Amino acid sequence: MLPRTPLHRWLAVAFFLLLAAWFHPTFSGGFTEPGVPYSSNGVDDLSYVKKLLKDNKVGPQIEYASRTIRYVPDARERKSITEIDQELFPTAFKNITISKESVLPAGKIVDLHIKQSPRPDQVDVSDMLFAASTTYGRFTDPKTSPIEEWKRWLTDGAGQSNGAGLILALFDTTDENIARAAKTLEDIGINATVVPSNKELDMAGRYVDLVQMMYNHPTRPNRKYFVLIDDDTFFPVISNFRKTLSRYNPDKPYYIGTFTERADWLIRNRAPFAYGGGGIVLTAPSAKQIVEAPCLEKNKETGKYVLDSDQGDRLLYNCLQAHSSLTLTYLPSLHQHDQFGDPAGIYESGDLFHSLHHFKSWHRANPAMTHVVADACGEECVFQRFQFKDDFIISNGFSVAHYPKGIDFDPLQMEETFNWGQHDAAEAGAEVVFSYYFGSLRKSLLKTGRKQSWEILGARKEGDGRVKQVYLKRWSDDRWYADGVTPKVEDDPRDSVVVLTWIP
Repeated sequence: MLPRTPLHRWLAVAFFLLLAAWFHPTFSGGFTEPGVPYSSNGVDDLSYVKKLLKDNKVGPQIEYASRTIRYVPDARERKSITEIDQELFPTAFKNITISKESVLPAGKIVDLHIKQSPRPDQVDVSDMLFAASTTYGRFTDPKTSPIEEWKRWLTDGAGQSNGAGLILALFDTTDENIARAAKTLEDIGINATVVPSNKELDMAGRYVDLVQMMYNHPTRPNRKYFVLIDDDTFFPVISNFRKTLSRYNPDKPYYIGTFTERADWLIRNRAPFAYGGGGIVLTAPSAKQIVEAPCLEKNKETGKYVLDSDQGDRLLYNCLQAHSSLTLTYLPSLHQHDQFGDPAGIYESGDLFHSLHHFKSWHRANPAMTHVVADACGEECVFQRFQFKDDFIISNGFSVAHYPKGIDFDPLQMEETFNWGQHDAAEAGAEVVFSYYFGSLRKSLLKTGRKQSWEILGARKEGDGRVKQVYLKRWSDDRWYADGVTPKVEDDPRDSVVVLTWIP
């Protein structure tokens, strides 16, 4: 029994609270210090990780490390890279048999300071209307379908629209397929109008025809910005993009977009036009000029467009040049992404991308999966970089890279991991082709043994402001070995897994 003196009682209560805060760091919500495990018993539920690894044929023997990241939204700006005066992994990776584990250490807390930005459920872009043309086959094929990506930037992530409208024009399809597509988009919360494309038009014409669909859409009076996209265009920071567009008065005619990143193509095309995959933004006055102009007029003898082009974005430019005084308003934060090969240099640059493109064809990335972390720390922390004392760099949602021989390069320079594509016999190297857009590129560290990278395998929201990310480095990936070094099976190799848990 406690002594009856008030002092002793208060001391006992204080001692109990200190014990509770120490062993249960989430007890008070504010007592947790960096270095203290996040969950009450220092472990984390493993069911999601186990299923994800099994589905991707990883394990059961793996190398494992984890960390809990508490994001603090008090930074004045979003930096390309933020240096953290702590190690990302203060303890070594562990060899485990994942199938035999039920729980694992959740990882100690480290605080990362970020700029506050909206989560998907806090975004309102109801004055924007987008339009894309594709086929029903591409829309439904798991390899090309844009549904998962559209769900990330056209909804609140919980089945409700963020206000944006979408016109989807399907080519050479049936009324039944149009109804199916409309129902699919409605069920996931996308505010879409699905219509058939004009069968009399080729691909270039169908692209330009989207302008009249937007201009004649019944919601046009409520829209300020009209955006032409490809079916593989992704907007990771849609709220920031809308804020940027507010610089341009919607009551005045604007034609806004970006060039290709390739200097050789820009020179060869000899025209400063907006490339469609990065997104082309029009205001109502400029859309009106396009609709009223004979953009799709054809030569009766040849059957070709009078404003000859087999590409929709170039045909649109030709029409504006011939029938208006509009010139391109260049917005370089939009990205056409006209590069091939390993895209890591782009996505690990720390840039704030207003648009992404070609991630299912010319290179491979998963922006829908990358974007999940926006459900925790907001859209602007997607792709943001954090550099730690143990020479790890997080490119948030894309990779966790380690530089075992140290970071003796300038991380503000983009790594030249990509190329111009084997189909194009360019005389200049990638550094020359892309340098006008990205600046001087630093040499690639692929196949040097100086870089190892865990790339995003899966991510999910686990509560209000909480997201778990799983990154994977396969032992057989020859990018992480010095040139000429071959990994050997007899060395008991293990795939390596990193789990990051983001908490408020």
